[in-house]
Amino acid sequence: PQPGLCSLPALVDQVRAAGTPVRLSIEGQPLALPASVDLSAYRIVQEALTNTIKHAGPGACADVRLVFTPDWIEVEITDDGAGHPGTRGPDGNGLRGITERVDMLGGEVAIGPGGQGFRVWALLPVQGRGDGVRA
Repeated sequence: PQPGLCSLPALVDQVRAAGTPVRLSIEGQPLALPASVDLSAYRIVQEALTNTIKHAGPGACADVRLVFTPDWIEVEITDDGAGHPGTRGPDGNGLRGITERVDMLGGEVAIGPGGQGFRVWALLPVQGRGDGVRA
């Protein structure tokens, strides 16, 4: 089976075990999501945290924030690192993949420098494009 947001605590634990502190916060009431939205939200977090590990530099911390509303799920990953591929724009395969996933679902995305480090933000419709009836 494909991972989804229910697998997020294990992913966060793996990143922490690799030496990158991660804070996870969830706001709103988590919803049952269509498989495409659930997988996409997970993959967005996974790719952003992978980039933090690879590019943010030693001592960088990451924050993962999920906000559930009846119509949208907001996914935001920020880090306080010094270096990131975003200084060159969203041209990496992983960042491009995030943008393609969000576009496919009819959501919104912003990727680039943010605050002290780097930010990946996505707004995904709870009923992804073409998913039929909301789960």
